[in-house]
Amino acid sequence: MITAVKLSDNRINFQKKFDKRSEDVENEILPNTLWSRITQKIDKTEGAVTEYPIKGLRGDVNSDFYEFLSMGIVPYLIGSAMFITLFNMTRGLMPHSKMMAKINGQKMGLGVILYGLGKTLGNDLVTRPIAAATGVDIELPYRYVYYPLPTKPGEAADIYPQIQQRKVYDSKEFFRKDLIAKDPKYGVKYYDNIAKKIGLGEDLNDSVTETTPIIQSLVSTTKTAKSLASYCWAAVGVGLAVQNSWSNFFDSFANRVKYYPKEGDTLGTKISTHFKNFGTNCRNISAEFCSSFGQACKTLWTGPKGKEGYMKHAGKGLISLAALTTIFGVTNAIYRARHMGKLANKDLIDRTQESTVI
Repeated sequence: MITAVKLSDNRINFQKKFDKRSEDVENEILPNTLWSRITQKIDKTEGAVTEYPIKGLRGDVNSDFYEFLSMGIVPYLIGSAMFITLFNMTRGLMPHSKMMAKINGQKMGLGVILYGLGKTLGNDLVTRPIAAATGVDIELPYRYVYYPLPTKPGEAADIYPQIQQRKVYDSKEFFRKDLIAKDPKYGVKYYDNIAKKIGLGEDLNDSVTETTPIIQSLVSTTKTAKSLASYCWAAVGVGLAVQNSWSNFFDSFANRVKYYPKEGDTLGTKISTHFKNFGTNCRNISAEFCSSFGQACKTLWTGPKGKEGYMKHAGKGLISLAALTTIFGVTNAIYRARHMGKLANKDLIDRTQESTVI
């Protein structure tokens, strides 16, 4: 016999107790700042590593597509760690080439960092100009609060709010108009501003409805441009990491100022010396990084000394490709949005001529 599962048990309560990642029980648009993006990335990465895989493997009813997509960061982290480890392991497997293996391992680690920075830079180089020109920021983040389904009967079924870090334009067709409408910072004036920037005009009867199809098209073109440009700039980051100019930067870690205690040193002396050495090391390492980065950019653009043909101009071509991809993507997205705005605002029927209505 099949027994129905009742979720209307009077003992099931929707609680306002927050989990470790909850701060509020309201969906809220967040400012698109560096701090917001960092905290969102940390939160998603934490869940993707510690929580979402366990929920998926045990078939949790509350495991959803958001969690599946968030776990895409895991192969990147594992793969990066694996490559760095393998390069450094060659120091023990091939003693005659310890120095080369060490340098390659350091460059691999730096390449992972510059890959991520380049990808982030590519995103901003596309989305920021488009947001300034059209008013549509597809990276606009928001905090999504939801109540999961109960998984246990009785008092154990009390439901606590959970947090997911999302973006307003995650869905092109169903972007979060409701959050924009109720947010005092945005509201209808948000759509009025978009209409004005893309050429639909001012004082529209319904700017929300009239701008929606143009916003949807703009989201598509911007996401495509962002993807192409971000990976091109990520490749530039990797190209910078493999240059030989980083040797001084790597040496600055090995040659950092260290504290060697002397007989009679007081606790205050030890602490002050540690702080002084820390400041000196940060200054020296930062200076070497800037110098090495500038030299790497120059070498990537001009090509290594003694090289000819493809190897001489490969870096210049890579940087040019990233720049042109970014410029084309931004220009195309803005042009298409404004073109659609002008067409929608244009009276295509000449009312002075006779016409037949079908």
